[in-house]
Amino acid sequence: MKPRLLWWLGTALLLLAVHTDWNVPFAAWVFPIFLLRYARQVPVRRAIRMVGLSLLLGQLFWLGVTGLLFVLSGLLAFILLAALQTTAFLADRLLAEHAGPLKTLVFPVTLVAGEYLFTVITGFGDFGALGSTQSGNLPLLQTASVTGVYGITFALAWFASVVNTGWADGWPRVKRTALVHACVLGLVFLAGGARLLFDAPTTQTVRIAGISPSADADKASADALERINVKYWRAQEVSAADPAAVGAAFAPVTDDLVTRTRQQASAGAKIVVWPETHARVLERDQDALLKRVGAEAKQAGIHVELAYALYTAQAPYIRNVAALVAPSGEVSWTYDKTHPTPMEPMTPGPGVVPTADSPYGRLATVICYDADFRDLMRQAADKETALMLVPANDWPGFGTLHAEKATFRAVENGYSLFRHSVHGNSTAVDSQGRVLGHADYFRTDQQTLVADLPVQPRTQTVYSRVGDVFAWLCLAAAALCPLWTYKRKLTGKR
Repeated sequence: MKPRLLWWLGTALLLLAVHTDWNVPFAAWVFPIFLLRYARQVPVRRAIRMVGLSLLLGQLFWLGVTGLLFVLSGLLAFILLAALQTTAFLADRLLAEHAGPLKTLVFPVTLVAGEYLFTVITGFGDFGALGSTQSGNLPLLQTASVTGVYGITFALAWFASVVNTGWADGWPRVKRTALVHACVLGLVFLAGGARLLFDAPTTQTVRIAGISPSADADKASADALERINVKYWRAQEVSAADPAAVGAAFAPVTDDLVTRTRQQASAGAKIVVWPETHARVLERDQDALLKRVGAEAKQAGIHVELAYALYTAQAPYIRNVAALVAPSGEVSWTYDKTHPTPMEPMTPGPGVVPTADSPYGRLATVICYDADFRDLMRQAADKETALMLVPANDWPGFGTLHAEKATFRAVENGYSLFRHSVHGNSTAVDSQGRVLGHADYFRTDQQTLVADLPVQPRTQTVYSRVGDVFAWLCLAAAALCPLWTYKRKLTGKR
């Protein structure tokens, strides 16, 4: 096959693999095969240039559907990601030939090392991890309970490396390596299937409802803000306006959410979750809202996770808040988002995941983008969380990917997770990544997600104890690869 055709096939499959809303998980297994083959057939400089271009196109293709602000703020970071991923293809080209029986491992360890370094350098969560394309592959997904998402990246990359090596060297010369790879991959799937079968979550469940305001309430609030010439996304402008008029403009949404909270409690929900920042509250009105919801929670005997944008009198004039109201009517926690997205002009919270005991096990919360950060989500596992609540707010072209990433956190840490998003996909998943409830904001007249999630006792996982040890091992192996191959080259071994 001609190098140019290899490049086009690899790039096309790459775009299919990373697209947010109609990605093809199988494409993530296949596209590296063609790009690896291409990189081995053309001069090194061309390989770097063209493979790097492919990977950058993949990043830009993803960014192109997530909004211009995110593109501009994240562009340099994703150029770095493409460069780190290109290094893995370059390492395969330059080092694999002299790595002997370990030649097929050069690409996977360097790819994992690059993905992990990207998260360490940029603080962008686990974005870019190839393994995150496999959230629907339940047997393979269980690998995340031991290695995190990077173990799945390794599995995909190793498969591509073995196939490419067999293509280049001929299958008779690589059959022993292929057999070892097939056995290891088979054991991974077998172990994942065994975990699904024999370590299934408890049958004890709790009914959770995620609610969103009606379109009529949204319109009434928007019209009222327009009449007083206030843009809610300009926090300083909101804080400087007449508080009585602004509070009245915000009221239709909060009133509607309180009403829907009462309705879901009457329908049997024990926990009700509001979406991130869709409710907007002035600082002076916060106590009144919490008392109002507290009265509803006490009367119904439920927990309510409020999420709202809180407008303050001090810069940066806005906070992204989640507050849990217990059946006693008291506030169990008030949490500020730890990791605002690049377009959120707000001060991050202190980065401590709050927990609260309940009859259904220990509850915890983070907000939206926080769920992309593995270390933050491991805090909840350390605190023996049974159920993670994640209010969220996405936008078209992004909600699917973001919801899928949250699935990995549930498997990694062994708790059920309820992620309720306005302007995106809401999902309820158990500790093994099974999707037990799903709602798409853009495909329903009134988004409400109701799910019965398993709780108590939580599942202890290897990953929740050791964290990213696997990624660190790959990083160490990638650093040693040049020394290993140089030594073998000096001794004339292949």
